Amino acid sequence: MAKKNVAVVLGGNSGEYEISVKSGQEVAKALDSRKYNVYPIVIRGKDWYYKPTPKERIQVDKNDFSITVAGEKIAFHCVFNAIHGTPGEDGKLQGYFDMLNIPYTSCNHEVSALTFHKGFCNMLVRALALDDLKVSESVLLTSDEFFEKDALLQKIGLPCFVKPVKSGSSVGVSKVKKAEDLPVAMEAAFEVCDEIMVERFIKGRELTCAVSLIKGAIKTFPVAEIVSKKEFFDLEAKYDSTLNQEIIPAPISESLTQRIKNISKALFRHLRCKGIVRFDYIVTDRDEIYFLEVNTIPGMTAESIVPKMLHAENITATELYMALIEG
Repeated sequence: MAKKNVAVVLGGNSGEYEISVKSGQEVAKALDSRKYNVYPIVIRGKDWYYKPTPKERIQVDKNDFSITVAGEKIAFHCVFNAIHGTPGEDGKLQGYFDMLNIPYTSCNHEVSALTFHKGFCNMLVRALALDDLKVSESVLLTSDEFFEKDALLQKIGLPCFVKPVKSGSSVGVSKVKKAEDLPVAMEAAFEVCDEIMVERFIKGRELTCAVSLIKGAIKTFPVAEIVSKKEFFDLEAKYDSTLNQEIIPAPISESLTQRIKNISKALFRHLRCKGIVRFDYIVTDRDEIYFLEVNTIPGMTAESIVPKMLHAENITATELYMALIEG
């Protein structure tokens, strides 16, 4: 049987570019070369290219998402999406591939666009009214919108989080403990996105659960606990193993583990997710589960959580990626 041509798209146009490159490189290495011809495709603004050697770049023909190597035109049977942030996690690339009728491994353009916007995603998850799941109070603000600081803090309280609504890996996120620090935190968030979210702080443990659709069945992976040595699990802590501890499986009761897995399965189903998705939660000392966010393109670097979950489940990355490609 002829091998399939698989493009692994990596890079992107956000502060997660370098992380995405690492994720894509790990995916490309893990794909079975006996089954697939693998082509890492870097996307950075309008520059889309395949780099077969350190000194050579082959530009992508955006008319049909193909490349020409040694005079041979190569079309792709599937795209493995490893781009964190825009345009791979917010639906833009998915819409492009849909128009070209090229299958891809991630959520579709509608789901990606909605879940990437933290504010809209929170609204939807709250509207689902899933038993056993809470959503923290938050306020959405645009860069040209007036807000009254005292009224805002009276509603949200201190401490609180200020987040760009469209970013990943905690880029631009601040934890605010004092009222006078709120404007600086908002300014930092607005540098990343023209819309931000001010969210009530929920004290508790951070737990996360990855979910995937494999051979028609929704599968959950071991629940992990994330313990950050910093104020919260920010960009630095996410990718510096000396600044965080990821405990797999999480040292929690079997009943709490099952509750988180059941919620994650329900979210995966109701949000119409696809591929490998990671749901993050805050769990209070009363075992109340608060939705934190969904990562539709979770990190796949050596430092990332999902590969560690796979290891704990005795599943290789090669096996998972093949299941995603074969659909």
